[in-house]
Amino acid sequence: MGCEAVIAMTSIERIRPAAVAGAFYPDNPRILRRMIAEQLDYARGLLTPEVLARLPEGAPKAVIVPHAGYVYSGTTAALAYALLERGRGTIRRAVIVGPTHRVAVRGVAMSRATAFATPLGVAPVDVAGEARAFGFRPRTTRADAPDDILLGGYADFLRLPDDTYATSDSTAPALLLNEPTHAREHAVEVQIPFLQTVLGDDIDIVPLNAGSATPDEVGDALRAFWGGPETVVVISSDLSHYHPNAYARALDDETIARIAALDLPIHPNRACGAYPVNGLLDVCRNGLHTSDDGRTSNARERFMLRFLGCCTSGDGGEAALADDLTRPGVSEGVIHATRPAMVDRDEAVVGYASFAMWERNVDDDDGADDDDAVDDIDAVDDIDDIDDIDDGHVVDDGADRSAVLLGIARTAIRRYLGIDDAGDTMAATVDRLSARHPWLREPGACFVTLTEGGRLRGCIGTLEAYRPLGRDVAGHAVDAASRDPRFMPVTAAEYPLLGVEVSVLSRPEPMRAASRDELEAELRPHVDGLIIEDSHTGRRATFLPQVWDELPRPDDFVGHLLAKAGLPSGLTWTGGRIRCSRYTATAYREET
Repeated sequence: MGCEAVIAMTSIERIRPAAVAGAFYPDNPRILRRMIAEQLDYARGLLTPEVLARLPEGAPKAVIVPHAGYVYSGTTAALAYALLERGRGTIRRAVIVGPTHRVAVRGVAMSRATAFATPLGVAPVDVAGEARAFGFRPRTTRADAPDDILLGGYADFLRLPDDTYATSDSTAPALLLNEPTHAREHAVEVQIPFLQTVLGDDIDIVPLNAGSATPDEVGDALRAFWGGPETVVVISSDLSHYHPNAYARALDDETIARIAALDLPIHPNRACGAYPVNGLLDVCRNGLHTSDDGRTSNARERFMLRFLGCCTSGDGGEAALADDLTRPGVSEGVIHATRPAMVDRDEAVVGYASFAMWERNVDDDDGADDDDAVDDIDAVDDIDDIDDIDDGHVVDDGADRSAVLLGIARTAIRRYLGIDDAGDTMAATVDRLSARHPWLREPGACFVTLTEGGRLRGCIGTLEAYRPLGRDVAGHAVDAASRDPRFMPVTAAEYPLLGVEVSVLSRPEPMRAASRDELEAELRPHVDGLIIEDSHTGRRATFLPQVWDELPRPDDFVGHLLAKAGLPSGLTWTGGRIRCSRYTATAYREET
């Protein structure tokens, strides 16, 4: 059951209505879609292949975007959203953090809404994720408590009164529940139609309003929701307000330079979303998992924050790209943009800028070399009996790979559940293991499936490789145990009952089928995994090859996959409406 169905059926449903539709952006869905499409096309026209070659590949992990009326700041915001479009089908949750323009709070405020409405539809709120970050412990669900069942035990969380702060053992103690600050606030709302357009209308959100708070307090809130490739962080902020145009540009250039340099703190008189911005800069400077002194040595290497472009409300929607994106030979780190000529130097304007941040794979360990890594291989308990080195040659048979991958998955889950009290990070353990198994360092995409008593208990993965296979398995093992929205997180008591399967995927290949009949004829049962994407709605879904065991007929296989994507199971098509790709998967299962 998807998030939309869960929310629609609960009696404590709270849909926060659009507050600024018709003011900051059109309230007519058709006009709104056309405006966003035009602004994205404008941004794509600026982001030429030569420009994109100067940016990292893949979707950004976080963006900083303005939140004014679309006619003023939409094209500048579209620079970031055009890049974020790369994550469609992978990104399923957006953590949106804006400032508090109307109702002040101390801390980072969550709403008690179950969804936010826009003219483009309803965006479900990740209530379970909010409750977990808050430190809320759900009561046991009961048959006579339908709200608890439908909300995964978190119905009582939504009933907490305003100004209730996170529990003392929360990783983000500045989080609080406060409905009034969300009621009329526009900073989060204006981002949702862009997200619904570029990532799909079934995207989940976590709406946060950051009031008076220190950079590390907002940073801790971001760390609590950071997640993996399924999550993007959207920081909503404008720059200077109502200064003469010439002076505003100078102020904004200085602020842009400080943000790009991670120069904390940005003052609210330079950016209305200074508190959210400072939280992201805190993550960029101090990392996701702080050590005793509050810092990690590799944070600046892990995160790459890039300035994309800017404008003011006096520029008529004309965005200026960052100079280091437009000028060949200009070194990275240049923070200026060649702006258009000013129509009126003395016009009072508001400034806007967009940034994108990519998360890179770097070593998270203490710098131990490979020789030390080999000596410490027994950190992976489930595979400590493997002897795969013979006179310097690595033995890589299938049985060996199965033990290694399943061992990584189980070790990652045990670490997450606190069953293992290891003195090392899981990333460091995987890197040490990679010294003996170089194939773990190669980019790989996988799904990790958990079962309990033969029934599905969690399944999460990615379709395309973006990090080393060893780290991908470890990350998705934890995701399957803790982030599958269909299930409560796995508990330590359940661990002995879990079955683990790791499926390593080949690179998806487009299929030429122009109709449903052609697709079903081309499919290879029990061999092909299938990805379908509807070009009309952007809906996307996949079935692993293992699903053929339950749906052996191609028409059933395709029909159920269409339904999974939110499309009619009997849908037929000709031409290019439904785009299809197939892949194969090598499944590594535990012996029963």
